[in-house]
Amino acid sequence: MLHRVVAAMKRPHLETLFNDITEKGINRWFSRLTFFNIFLVWTTIIAIFGVVYFYAANEHAHLIYSANKAPVDNLMDNVYFSFITATSTGFGDIIPVGFFKAVAIAEVIFGLLLLAFVTSKLISIKQDIILSEIYEISFNEKINRLRSSLMVFRQNINRLIARTEEGNIHKREAQDIYLYLSTLEDTLTEIDSITESREGSMFKKVIDPINLEILLNSITQSWERLEEFIALADQKSLEWRREVTLLLLHKCAEITSNLLIKLNQGKSLNERAASDIGVRQKKIFSAIEAAMKRDAAKQSAPISNPL
Repeated sequence: MLHRVVAAMKRPHLETLFNDITEKGINRWFSRLTFFNIFLVWTTIIAIFGVVYFYAANEHAHLIYSANKAPVDNLMDNVYFSFITATSTGFGDIIPVGFFKAVAIAEVIFGLLLLAFVTSKLISIKQDIILSEIYEISFNEKINRLRSSLMVFRQNINRLIARTEEGNIHKREAQDIYLYLSTLEDTLTEIDSITESREGSMFKKVIDPINLEILLNSITQSWERLEEFIALADQKSLEWRREVTLLLLHKCAEITSNLLIKLNQGKSLNERAASDIGVRQKKIFSAIEAAMKRDAAKQSAPISNPL
């Protein structure tokens, strides 16, 4: 008894899941059809109706010429009648007799539905072109925004470096570096998301190798500025280490490392660029790790070299 209740409770969910998969599958299949595919299906079905009119004709059901009431015994005229029926043109030179009237009505309905599919496909082609252009612009703007965010991060770190060298930096400014690291983490996460492969996605935009290399160089330069500030801060005995700062350093380093590994595995970068960036990042992370270990007593969350 209990298993019947459980089965009854699960059945609606399974049916809903099946219906969702079926609907999505049909929609995806239809969206992948080209205009030529749909037009070919439309003309083929109409031609098949014409063949049915020709071979299924008998004394009770057939086509006749309206002028002389003679039966239509020509295959091309049957196909011709099928096309003018499907398009609801209706010249009246050929008329159906018997149950062919019902067949003609069914063909009109079916033909108009197929014609609507052809029309919708023509419209969707234009929409796809417009959406593709909009998405291209949006994607490029997103890349530019990410590059700008990295540039702002470097500007903030450069300002801290300059104030440290001048001796004008306040203790709180050095401790609040985690605010800049938080924005760096968000930027790195977003860069990681746009480099993800979208298998089976209807809308897929792959970042080109040039922009990808520029972004990775910008990330590496940001880490170089950060490493320079950490070294200078230790030299000036600035208290910049906080638990949240160390945690964010670790997370940013991990995201950067995983990003480069993923791109290397996907062959998104050429070997020269990948090798150069990899060597620079490994050197940076090693320097940051060494700097943090110099003050082990104040270190609460060690950052390991992720490369």
